[in-house]
Amino acid sequence: MVGEEAVDIISTGVFVLAILWVLSQLVVTRRKLRTGQVVILPLFAATLVFLVCILMVVAIGASPLHLLWLFLLSFVLGLALLLFPPGVKLTLACLGLLAGLPSLDEPQPALRRRIDSTARRHRRHRH
Repeated sequence: MVGEEAVDIISTGVFVLAILWVLSQLVVTRRKLRTGQVVILPLFAATLVFLVCILMVVAIGASPLHLLWLFLLSFVLGLALLLFPPGVKLTLACLGLLAGLPSLDEPQPALRRRIDSTARRHRRHRH
């Protein structure tokens, strides 16, 4: 019983660390995209693959301890993903989505009405 509790604690710790690692990588990548810094594409692809691994572990109910070897495998699969044009397109699309998400700390642009376009139309009709 004590051994099972220890395994449960370790499993939970591995799962939490895996999620924190993915979230931190996404935040760092987003910050780099927003500031114009270089993003290491293989690292981002590996992060995406590891995120899919986490989701698969949750979906099939496997032990979070599998994430230990899946973490290493995600780097290999992330590199392999970039060897094929569809993988590159998918990775770049995900980068675009990550860069385009609005930030909570950035001021949001106010919606403006397009007054000048209607004003031009009215001027055309008067002449």
